[in-house]
Amino acid sequence: MNVDAAGGTSSLVLLVDPFVTSRHFMWRALNRAFGVIEAGSAASARTWIASRPDIDAIVVQDELPDQRGLELVRELVHAKHPVARRSIVLARLSPDWAAIAQAGLTLIERGDLRAISAKLASWLLSRDAGLAKALMREADRLSF
Repeated sequence: MNVDAAGGTSSLVLLVDPFVTSRHFMWRALNRAFGVIEAGSAASARTWIASRPDIDAIVVQDELPDQRGLELVRELVHAKHPVARRSIVLARLSPDWAAIAQAGLTLIERGDLRAISAKLASWLLSRDAGLAKALMREADRLSF
């Protein structure tokens, strides 16, 4: 796990996905570079966000059992929550992607581990090129 020299803590990523198997896969890919906590629903994600102000980024599946991930992120944006700036919504390609992207939200195609890792690295590992490279190697290893 990466320990940030300035703050003494690793960056914390919240994974929101209703399926344990895909959450576990993402956890395996990210846990060497970040602290990772998991939620299976939008309600559970809100509980984590309320109780853990130290969450640095959120990766959320759009298809959740209780709410679209996109709407969860829009709520965070509307509330001006700090994690909203580093939110990734994982979704299937669709015609409305352009409109969503114009709204300033980060959309990545579901299952694109390399793109997820690259975006998180650009946000959270800008001062640790070695760890960013290791994260990308792990993404490549798990993607094949």
